[in-house]
Order: sequence, then structure tokens, then C-alpha cells
Amino acid sequence: MQRVLRALAMTADELREVVEQNVGEIPPLAEDRRRAAQLRKDTWAYAAIVLPDTPRLTARLQARGVVDDRAGELRYLIDALARVRAKLPLSRPATLARLSLNCAGDPHYFDLNDAGQGARLVLLAADMLGADIPDTPAAERALLARVGIIADSLSQTVLVLNVNATGNGPTDRALRLAHEDQRPTHLTLHDLTLYPPILDRVEPWLVVENPSVVHEALMRGVRSPIVCTSGTLTAVDHVLLGLARTRGIPMEYSGDIDTGGKNIASAAHRRYDVPSREMDSDTRRAVLAAGALSEGPYPVPTLAGPSYTPSADDRDRGTGRGGDSEPVIFQEHPTVLDRLLGSDPEDPLSLPGSQPHNCDSSEPTHIPVQGGAVVDPLS
Repeated sequence: MQRVLRALAMTADELREVVEQNVGEIPPLAEDRRRAAQLRKDTWAYAAIVLPDTPRLTARLQARGVVDDRAGELRYLIDALARVRAKLPLSRPATLARLSLNCAGDPHYFDLNDAGQGARLVLLAADMLGADIPDTPAAERALLARVGIIADSLSQTVLVLNVNATGNGPTDRALRLAHEDQRPTHLTLHDLTLYPPILDRVEPWLVVENPSVVHEALMRGVRSPIVCTSGTLTAVDHVLLGLARTRGIPMEYSGDIDTGGKNIASAAHRRYDVPSREMDSDTRRAVLAAGALSEGPYPVPTLAGPSYTPSADDRDRGTGRGGDSEPVIFQEHPTVLDRLLGSDPEDPLSLPGSQPHNCDSSEPTHIPVQGGAVVDPLS
């Protein structure tokens, strides 16, 4: 800058005047920096007073920084957390929604999702208990329960079919009754944490991604145990898979062959040693080789592909399949269903040109069990 001033034969004030005449007033950056520094200092000094002994929480809050136009939101969060801290541990359990309303004025403020501030609440509980930071949704809820906060214990459910239990608790009895009636049932997080069942380990489990597969199993008369994650591993799924692993129940996971399905398969294998099934290159080749999904007499168009193939325009619009450059292999494809559940000669949506299957309808269909080495999901 000094060289510029010498070359122009100007003082600093003269240069500023020329610049402002041409481009407008120069903002007082030094003053802005001073005010921002003071705002940070005041904010963290206040947080240290109302949130003492919460080092991991305050470090996480400080990592997000303080911006002038969002300082009010940060102060509101700190105040809400301070109100929570003053009440914990609760004298008796209360729901997360009630605590959120009481301390933040919004029952969804501390929701345990990307839209809520639940992650900060979990850090607060971990700091107060001196506990490790949980790494699964189930562990988060278990940690909150230790200070009396009950999160989503009734709204989260896992769908099961033909899963039996041998204990005497309420959840055991519900599972046995559903097993006897050969009907699907939903287990809540409340069921599995307050009344954990003693699961029957006589038969291996097939864990699937989509509820439609469970419904198809019902229509095909499948008698083997099936568990459905409904598209993702939530807290209730983690708890059930953990109970099954503790009981030594063999399990296999099968999902859509796409980014989401492969991520779930990887998590199930990593955490619960569950191998994947019908998610490998052989399955993809078999599906692609099966040909058209449906065809009819002219002018009915033929549906030639195994699934929806995202175009570049669709990926740009963020349709949810942008991470998959190849056709997605959905579990609902007849080839995959036949491999998972056994073939059905009465399937009204079988592939065109497929031959009738030889099947003794007097015998219930059982899921073929695949043992041996882990088959990694298609990468």
C-alpha cells in the first residue's frame, strides 16, 4: 500500500477519498472486526456461566462461530441448553418433546435429526454424565434416558414377520402371539428397551430394506423370520439387531442395490457382523439379463429396464438417486424376490416369458439360507 501511495503521490486520506468517490463508502472493517471479537468474547463468557462443566458441548458450539446476523439464534440455543441443564437429571422420566417445549418453547426444538438441536442436547448429557459420545441413534437415546429424557420410544417402530420369542415379558408374549397367527407386527423402541424380549434363535433372520418385501412374503406364505428396516437404520433397528446379535441369531441383510442400500449393508456388517445377500455382481447381472419387466400387445409400451435410471438432469435436480450412475436394482424386482423368498407360480407380475415354477403349494415357502463367507455389497 505504501508503494501505491508513493506512485500516486497521495496520502492515505486522499486515496480513501478518491476510492469512495468512485466505488462508494468503504465499510469500517477494523470496527467490524473489533465488534465481532467482542461479540465472541461476550457470548463464550456467558456460555461459561450458564453451561459450566460442559467442555465438549461448549467446544462444539464455539466451532460453529458467532455471526452477527445469527448471534440471536446462538444465544437462544445457549439459553435453552442452560434451562435443560438446570433440570437434569429429571426427577422422573419425561418425553423429549415435553422437555423441548418447557425449555425452548417448541416441542421439536431438540429433535434428534438434522433440523433439530438434539445433537447439542446429547453432548450436554454426555458431559454431565462423563460418558462417551454415542455413535448410533440407539446409543443417543440410551444416554438421554439416563438423565430421564425419553426420545421417540413410541413413534419409532421396526416391522417383523415370523420372529418368535421365548421369554415371559410383554414383548415376548406379543411376538409369540403374532408368530402363532402368522401375521406381521411392529415393535416400538419402548417395547425393546423397557421389555426386551428373549428372541428365539432357532431360525436365521433375513433383514430387508423395504416393507413391500415383507408383504410379498406374506402373500407367498413364507414362514421364516424377516425383519424390515424401512429404508434406514434408526434407533429401534439398532436395538433389535443388537439383541439378536447378543442371542447369537444368524442374520443376513438384503437391500436395494443403490447407494443407500449399500450404506445400510455396510453398517449392518460393521456393527453386527451381518453379511449381505443378493447385493453382489451376480444379482445385478441376473436382473439385467432378465430382460423387460413388462410388455404387452401393441400399442402397450415395453418397460425394458430393471429400474429407474437417473438422467443427468434428474441428478441435477436432486431427485434422491443422484449418487447412482447405474440402474438401481430394487428389491421388488421379480428376480430378487424369487431369490429371497422362493418363487411363486401365481405371481401376477412375473417377468414376461418366464416359465411356471415347479412348487408344491402344500408346503410353506422357506427362505433359502446362505451360510459361509461374507458377501460384500456391490461396490
